[in-house]
Amino acid sequence: MRIFVINPNSSASMTAHLRRELETVKGRTADLTVVNPADGPASIESALDEARAIPLALDLIAQAARDGFDAVVIACFADPGLDAAREIVSIPVVGIEESALHVAAMLGHRFTILTARRERVPAKIEHVARLGLSSRLASVRPLEMGVLEMEADPARAQGRILKVGGAAVREDGAEVLVLGCAGLAGYGTELTGTLGVAVVDPAPVALKTAEMLVELKLTHSKRGLYAVPPSRRPVYEIP
Repeated sequence: MRIFVINPNSSASMTAHLRRELETVKGRTADLTVVNPADGPASIESALDEARAIPLALDLIAQAARDGFDAVVIACFADPGLDAAREIVSIPVVGIEESALHVAAMLGHRFTILTARRERVPAKIEHVARLGLSSRLASVRPLEMGVLEMEADPARAQGRILKVGGAAVREDGAEVLVLGCAGLAGYGTELTGTLGVAVVDPAPVALKTAEMLVELKLTHSKRGLYAVPPSRRPVYEIP
């Protein structure tokens, strides 16, 4: 199967990091293409960044469907453009945030999201509510590091995950921690044993979800929420 992974920001180094981590966990039959737009924000840390990134991402996703890819993964823990992407293509499109939060809810009674900055905490709470998982949310805690900072200084990022995640376990009753950034791919495995709880790494979870959907021949319903917009038909052909 051919899976198209898009890092919606324009950071080539983050894309290379994602590619390395996902290659280590992909299934035997999976062939990955991991890309980012040439333009747009270097990191996605605000609603404005998301809005700027979405049109560029949608163009790449539409082209991936035309090129015969079997599924798409949007590798940003805000799932920018996820609903729109599902409208314009018929292949499965998996967001790392949505898939990680649903998996987290299966692994323990309550989960904590570790997000980059304090300003994004309200947005994460809203995303959880939209998915109907508010009763399972223990907390959203900021690591107080920017996305590019976490990529550039993995030792410090892991230290912050350990400190902030540990506080969430002790003080908030978190049974599961969700790493709220694609740039933290690969950081979760060694921390699971240290913290004594499951640590969900969203990008690998999303990749495995995409593989599962392809193998089971499942994709999004076009009946309602993800119906093809009539105004888009001349622009994006559904393969």
